[in-house]
Amino acid sequence: MRMGRGTLHLMVAEGIFVLSGWAIHVGAGRILGESQYGIFVLLLSLLTHYRIFLATGVNRAVAKYVSEDPSRLRAVERKALRLQFALGWALCGLVFLLAPSLSRLWQKPSLASYIRLTGLFFPAFGLYSVYRGSLNGLKLFGQEALVENVYSVLKAAFFFALVYLFRDRVTGAVVGYLVAIVGAIVLARHCLPTREGVPSAPFPLARIVAFAFPVVLLSFGNSLLQSLDLYFLQALLPAERTAAASSHYGCAQQFAKIPYLLLYALSLTLFPNVSELASAGKLSETARTIGKALRAGLLLSLPLAALISALSPGLIRLVYGGSFVAGAGALSLLIFGQIFLSFLIVLSNVITAGGYPWISLALVALTAALSAGANYLLVPAAGIMGAAGATTVAGAIGMASAAVFVRRRFGASLRPLSALRIVLGSALLYAAARLLAPAGWAVLPAAAGLFVAYLLLLAVLGEIDADDRKLLRSLMQGSS
Repeated sequence: MRMGRGTLHLMVAEGIFVLSGWAIHVGAGRILGESQYGIFVLLLSLLTHYRIFLATGVNRAVAKYVSEDPSRLRAVERKALRLQFALGWALCGLVFLLAPSLSRLWQKPSLASYIRLTGLFFPAFGLYSVYRGSLNGLKLFGQEALVENVYSVLKAAFFFALVYLFRDRVTGAVVGYLVAIVGAIVLARHCLPTREGVPSAPFPLARIVAFAFPVVLLSFGNSLLQSLDLYFLQALLPAERTAAASSHYGCAQQFAKIPYLLLYALSLTLFPNVSELASAGKLSETARTIGKALRAGLLLSLPLAALISALSPGLIRLVYGGSFVAGAGALSLLIFGQIFLSFLIVLSNVITAGGYPWISLALVALTAALSAGANYLLVPAAGIMGAAGATTVAGAIGMASAAVFVRRRFGASLRPLSALRIVLGSALLYAAARLLAPAGWAVLPAAAGLFVAYLLLLAVLGEIDADDRKLLRSLMQGSS
């Protein structure tokens, strides 16, 4: 089952991405100190915007048109590279101009030079997104995962190397990320099939732009949703509180984004499959594919969120140290907000793959507006807990709205009984974790044992059946 194996490959890649991110964040907290770590968190949020902005815009168009007709590869890729080159350097220039204003808004004028340096990532991510989109469209998920794995490893390696080589350690950290993405570009280009002698009909640039434009806006909205709460904290809290708030909330975000990264991997494999099936008019098969993917996503992400929420103080103390435990309360709530946002992103990718990118954009824009309004009201009064609450409420409304559209347009949804079993199992998992409340290194084996108990409970309830076990065996065989 190509989609199953591909999802496994990309989930493993996202897991490595998470681990490398943790290594960097924990190292940055210790190397840079609390004041500079807050700056680093803000800069990384910008790099995330750049990556997602260009990695799911033209990237999605390349994946869509290549998946529909692989013989288009050369023509689509050529036009996309030209577009990304121009767009990347234009956005780099825009960042250069806006950097002083943005640094003043965040009450840190010294940020301007760092923000300008981050602008160089736009043209780099532009090239990377085209080559990765080609791999995704060809359903070469194993090679796509390899590229992501190498990027994750290089990112961590060059961060720790250059943060010490540069006199300004924040600059060294940013340059380390830039060197890593250049290495990933080279590898992604090498992983694509040879282009020699492959016929390709001309492909109009207008088709890429017409599809990519709303998706670019959608991508920006999705990435902005991941950081709006952090930006409101930085802008609305008193200046003397922003360093601590950014550090504690940035720590909470690192844990909260784990389910998101897993579900993002699912969206990457779901997109070309839904695009192919929908374009062929196979509506019943499309509905089944979407329904199975949503069930798998909930089956994996909700218990993980329950564990992280229940064990948040112990996890933060173990990974970051006692000085960051102040972020545990925000994490216990934010993790569910990220689940809602993650499913919104998966559903918006389904809607986009089905040919409705403007609907996806409208849903994400609505969610962003709700998040901004809620953060504006709650952050001054409740600080990081207000930010977490705002994200959770807005994410829930956005996800529900997207699920209604997918149900009406594609006839796809979670089976109510499956959803009930998974929610019940996750609730019991949460209660057991809170009751045990393990400390120190005992947090990790306790979490693993509880997760196994959750799977056994679902098996007893009949939610994990022979088909699931068969799929798991095929995934393991396909990855070996």
